[in-house]
Amino acid sequence: MSRFAISDIHACPQTFTRLLEKIKLTKNDELFLLGDFVDRGPDDLGVVQQIWRLQNQGYRVRCSRGNHEQMWINGVGARLDPADPRFRMVVNWMDKLPYFMETPGYLLVHAGLNFRHPDPMADQQAMIYKRYWQYDINYDWLGSRIIVHGHTPEPLRSIKFGIGRMQERQWVCIDSGCSHPPENGFGYLTALNLDTGAGFHVPNVDGHA
Repeated sequence: MSRFAISDIHACPQTFTRLLEKIKLTKNDELFLLGDFVDRGPDDLGVVQQIWRLQNQGYRVRCSRGNHEQMWINGVGARLDPADPRFRMVVNWMDKLPYFMETPGYLLVHAGLNFRHPDPMADQQAMIYKRYWQYDINYDWLGSRIIVHGHTPEPLRSIKFGIGRMQERQWVCIDSGCSHPPENGFGYLTALNLDTGAGFHVPNVDGHA
């Protein structure tokens, strides 16, 4: 059994499929998806339906929400027609997603944590929107855990560098800008094996909206 984390698929289901094939996901593995399943790429519904299909087939897929799910919940920016009955199904699913997930050794969140708050786990908005929180990490509070996050896209070389240093820094970004144009190191979808520390990357094959 292996544990994998992926973030910021952004409506790119074919790229997501390529990455699952690359990591050779099995039903014994556990897959953590850190939000932003929709927007920017060409197929919002395709990614959500793919996640549902995996879960229905018995794959151990756990999801948390990102800021783009929250925008849909709030009625802002959704490209799916609100009159479409599938829209309500998707939003109802999004509204049940947690703001973070935990697994031994790791805390998984879309954006970050507010370490200036007395209880970093109480600020849910920070979990889906906050940037540049790494400078404030309370390592006494964090203990030996590593924070895995997305939200702030980085070029692939930075993603690989961060994965190599995650044990030391106790945080790692895995958003390699899947929905961004394929230039300057962006345009990749990344998976992180939480058990081995290995990173897996595939280029965007869906194109852009």
